Amino acid sequence: MMWTGVFFSVAMLAATFFYLQRVGIHFGLTSVLLGLMLIFHGPAYLYYTRIWGPETEFFEQILSAAPGANVIGTLDVALGLTFLGVCVGVAMADLLCGVDKRHHKHAIDEWAASPVRMAPAMVARVKVLAVGGIAILLAFALIDNQLVNIYNYAVSDAGEFEKIGMRRDLGGSQIYLYNLLVASVFPFIAFCLLILKREGTRKIRWMLLAFVALLVVAKAATLSKAPLAVLLLQLLTVEYMRRSLKLTFMMIVKLLAFSVGLFVAMAFVANPTLDEALVVLTFLFYRVFMIVNEGLMEYFAAIPYVLPHTWGSQSSWVATLFQSDPQEATFWLVGEVHRGVSGSTTTVMFMGDAWADFAWAGVVLVPVVAGLFLRWLDIQLIIRRGKTVVTVAGLALGHYGIFIALSTALQTAMVTGGLLFVLPLVALISGGQPKRNPEPSQDAEPARTFLN
Repeated sequence: MMWTGVFFSVAMLAATFFYLQRVGIHFGLTSVLLGLMLIFHGPAYLYYTRIWGPETEFFEQILSAAPGANVIGTLDVALGLTFLGVCVGVAMADLLCGVDKRHHKHAIDEWAASPVRMAPAMVARVKVLAVGGIAILLAFALIDNQLVNIYNYAVSDAGEFEKIGMRRDLGGSQIYLYNLLVASVFPFIAFCLLILKREGTRKIRWMLLAFVALLVVAKAATLSKAPLAVLLLQLLTVEYMRRSLKLTFMMIVKLLAFSVGLFVAMAFVANPTLDEALVVLTFLFYRVFMIVNEGLMEYFAAIPYVLPHTWGSQSSWVATLFQSDPQEATFWLVGEVHRGVSGSTTTVMFMGDAWADFAWAGVVLVPVVAGLFLRWLDIQLIIRRGKTVVTVAGLALGHYGIFIALSTALQTAMVTGGLLFVLPLVALISGGQPKRNPEPSQDAEPARTFLN
């Protein structure tokens, strides 16, 4: 396991260098993806697999599913390849689009110095979509008894597993399209409304308040703390991004403080027996930094030693192509392998699902696709279009897609996380609003691509 740990460490350091030198620290999608990967799966991964995990009984229970197999060594290599693959994808996007870090830096500097551009027709489209969204959100709030479900869940003294059952039975809606709208499209509209209000658009305050209030209820009605917490964080970042994409030290401190406060409060709601501050903070540290790496180890210990690689059979369209029924979701099956009971889930970052679906081919290719696609979105939103109401909202929606990608499969992030909808929504609402000139000043250094 020694050489695999060295390989992972070298890959992580290479990704860190690439992140700082090529990407930079800001609210662009590529920066957010690589930054969060380094936070959650960099040193935290080494700490879990070398220090925290071996001190726990469940760690050995996970490894017992694959006796004699070098689970941690395999995971070291896979996670190292994931870091490198994302960097390769980012470089490929720049090369294919003919831009380099100079273009990105110029666009981010210009973003901070420019006003938010908006056109009357765009404002009108946002208002029309907001009215339709309010009608849909209100209708489902009444049909699904969302306020009653939220109240019953919040005041319930049920334990953790009982609350998992409540989320499965009562959380969200039975209508997939509505859940998709709540996950991606409606937040995008809410971001647009917030920006319009903050930029001085008249007669929009009550529309904004009604829309956000109903959306908060819809998020809370999932009976999961993450969607609501992420929405509130998104609204905070939207307020900042309408001014600048640069991520300062003080902004990082504010985001961390806000995030910790949110998740501490929600940890009490989810587990009301946690009544001591130290216990809450330890639980929060485990849930945020350790469990994401523990889940990856669960996947690599279960697959392929207990569960075979699915080769895409979880996807309904793949199952239809081969005239078979879709396989039960891997996160259910892996949870059952290590806990011995059904109903417990293990969700992991996109690399875990890529491994489950396509073995080493998925580990190598999926991170490249993720890096390439997110960098392409950055180029289209930040460099090609510049700061407008819809590009700010598009970046915020992309952040949610990244959160989903770091929680489950990349294809889920594309659809449920809304990554595939970012540019269509931007184009729909912006209409014919002209793009900005993406080129830096003529006296700047000539453009170079990563491969030159």
